[in-house]
Amino acid sequence: MRIRLHTDFTRRLLASGGRVMAYGARHAWAGGLAAMAVGLVCLGGEALAQGWPAKPIRVIVPVPAGSGMDNVARIALERMGQNMSQVFVIDNIPGANTNIGAATAARAAPDGYTLLVATDAQVMSALVYRNLSYDPLRDLQMLGTIARTVFILSVAPSLPVQTTEEFIRYARARPGTIPYGTSGIGSPHHIAMEIFAQAAGIELLHVPFKGSGDSVTALLGGTIQAAMGLPSSFAPHVKSGRFRALAVTADRRVAAFPTIPTLAEGGVAGAEDESWYGLFAPTGTPRPILERLHTELNRVLRDKVYTDEKLGKIGLEPFESPTVDSAAALMKVYYDKLAPVVKKAAIKLD
Repeated sequence: MRIRLHTDFTRRLLASGGRVMAYGARHAWAGGLAAMAVGLVCLGGEALAQGWPAKPIRVIVPVPAGSGMDNVARIALERMGQNMSQVFVIDNIPGANTNIGAATAARAAPDGYTLLVATDAQVMSALVYRNLSYDPLRDLQMLGTIARTVFILSVAPSLPVQTTEEFIRYARARPGTIPYGTSGIGSPHHIAMEIFAQAAGIELLHVPFKGSGDSVTALLGGTIQAAMGLPSSFAPHVKSGRFRALAVTADRRVAAFPTIPTLAEGGVAGAEDESWYGLFAPTGTPRPILERLHTELNRVLRDKVYTDEKLGKIGLEPFESPTVDSAAALMKVYYDKLAPVVKKAAIKLD
């Protein structure tokens, strides 16, 4: 089972190679000092990188073992470890919508021996939280992407709608009363539903849970009437008929669910969204180490037999970024895309 995604803004970013422009110092003497400082830092980084890796690498996964993100991390790192003859030790540190584990990674020494597997939730945290102990955009660098997937807009079979158009009409007649579930305030599921609701011009009732598993249970039990979910948790219930899938958030139908239309086919333009997984390192990690990790990660993603068998089975598509810079730039692209959505919905957390 493979999902093919072609979200325009992501495709354009990766095609650009995530270009970064550096500005020189205004005065020659200042430029000379700056160059000397950069040279010393680079020499130190290169010296560190020459002996790397010399011990096991800790990889923080900010969710409980057995969850979707944990599975993705283990899939990627299993093959990376085999290819590199290297030990990767997964350290599950869940809590606070992945921010406890991410903050731990951000505070770690930038020596290549602490990494983080995280998702676009890092962008949401930068937008939503007022008082984080770290800056997701400044203190962590995404060095490569791993996988991506779409959301499935689903409703309980008891809801008297069969299509996206019917759901929108139903919601407009009952503003603010149709409960939908997410894995938490400011989570990717929450933002995905807000993107759809704002584009469709409807108002829904948000019911946040502690995790996506709870929202699945609530939709199965009828506590909520709608949800945006990922294939890894929604696909079995969609296929069994216990959820009614109305649309996918891709810009074209996906191979794994060919009968489910897109939101655009349902008359909602500009609501495309996807969730992705990436590999991060503390900012300041030497460039040679970042490049090596990026190369090894892409080597895994190009092994189609492996990724089809491992990622495809949980409804994900391998997602390769051509350079370290393009992976890092994806964070800013998502930030700029989602900031207006978060602002309009007035989503803020302390």
